[in-house]
Amino acid sequence: MEYSRTRKTLYNAFFGVVTRVITLVMSFVTRTIFIKTLGIQYAGVSSVFTDVLTVLSFAELGIGSAITYALYKPIAENDEEQIAKYMTVYKKIYRVIALVVFAVGLLLIPFLDYIITDAPDIQEDIRLIYFLYLLNASVSYLLVYKSTFLTAAQKDYLVSRYKIIISIVRLVVEIIILLLTHNFILYLIVAIAMTIVNNFIIAKVAEREYPVIKKKSDVHLEKHEKKKLIGDVRALALYKVSGTLVNSTDSIITSSMLGTTTAGILGNYTLISNQLYNFLMQIFIASAASIGNLAVSSKAGAQYEVFKKMNLICYWIYFVCGTCLWTLFNPFMKLWQGEELLFGTVTVIVLVLDFYIKGMLSPITQFRTANGLFVQGKYRPVIMAIINLVVSVVLAKQIGITGIILGTIISRATTQLWYDPWLVFKNVFSKNVLKFYAEYIMQVVLLITACALSSWILSVVCPVTSILSLIVGGIASVVISNVLFVIVYGRTDAFKAVLALLKKIIKKEL
Repeated sequence: MEYSRTRKTLYNAFFGVVTRVITLVMSFVTRTIFIKTLGIQYAGVSSVFTDVLTVLSFAELGIGSAITYALYKPIAENDEEQIAKYMTVYKKIYRVIALVVFAVGLLLIPFLDYIITDAPDIQEDIRLIYFLYLLNASVSYLLVYKSTFLTAAQKDYLVSRYKIIISIVRLVVEIIILLLTHNFILYLIVAIAMTIVNNFIIAKVAEREYPVIKKKSDVHLEKHEKKKLIGDVRALALYKVSGTLVNSTDSIITSSMLGTTTAGILGNYTLISNQLYNFLMQIFIASAASIGNLAVSSKAGAQYEVFKKMNLICYWIYFVCGTCLWTLFNPFMKLWQGEELLFGTVTVIVLVLDFYIKGMLSPITQFRTANGLFVQGKYRPVIMAIINLVVSVVLAKQIGITGIILGTIISRATTQLWYDPWLVFKNVFSKNVLKFYAEYIMQVVLLITACALSSWILSVVCPVTSILSLIVGGIASVVISNVLFVIVYGRTDAFKAVLALLKKIIKKEL
């Protein structure tokens, strides 16, 4: 049975959200036990090495996005020969990527003393720990090309239940190891094993659903196909490298300039904000292949109508979540880790703003990628990365951790925040973007208003941090943000369209 684009999106979103909820709970539980059994210094080392290897992932160069985009048309046309050609190329490329990541990672070992500057109080050899993180990052690329095909085919939901089971097994084993042995090395070995098992199972599911991906093709890509693919990869490489530098260097800069303890505390905050962001992103990632299918089969007007609904849903979600995060971040962190591991109010505010700005760009990013706008604006991410690194380092010397996070916000605001919407509106929707900018500014003002009201109510009703204060703050944040949202958007056509869509979903008419 073949489902509609909307139903596939809903299935992908639902199972993606369920998987992320479980991942969020698991990450929270594991992090809590991790810090209690091993200490904040280990948490700091873990955060730094995770980000170092995320930076190394630039070796992927955006090839996954380029191949996914290239697959939209042959999948829509059921062109098995074309699919086989791209999958054969994809397989070869990802084997090379795994080797490149491993090799470049080994070259960084002599420089670890410059990344971990304050000699954390841990028993294990820091180089062995890094090597195991590197090995995990390298094997993660094996067989991943098959799961990417499911993404392009709008069928991520087929493997979600396997991811859930594997995640739960991994959580249980890791907790047992931490509680019984306090052995960090064994903990990392389990992580490597579960990465291999996860990729193997998903690859088998993909093969079962689409035997065509097992088919080897001796036919090379046509000259124009290869030229298009290489051009897209070159442009995406700049997006990939620059995006990685912007999103994954905060803990590295923090560790090298402020110490691993501060990096560990930052890791506690970003665990919550990043997991929440990844959780919410499932809604929009789930729609990526559907938008890609829409892009190759519909006109600009149809895409714009879909975008308006998606953008309003995005703001509604991030408006509510941003308000909750702003109001509850420090009260929650105080109950979870204690007052000695808290950041100041200003630092929390910039963390929430970074979360909000990054999240609100999701619909624009999905439409830019789905329409293959890779070459256009390829130097924008380079400029953003340079601004981020320079401003973060300069501000870190002046105002510490707040400056590092603020550097990320400034880099986004001066580049991606205005340029990517302009690019999509011009090349996809053929519309003026000024109205979008004006509405975005109004939305930020609305967010600040909701946050201020919620924080004030919490300080008046429950000035002392407790479980009750979290409940009161959560209720205040949800109610105030939703009331303000309905007041401002309740009469708009986009809101009515979203409500109509929700009613169809509830009635299962899609």
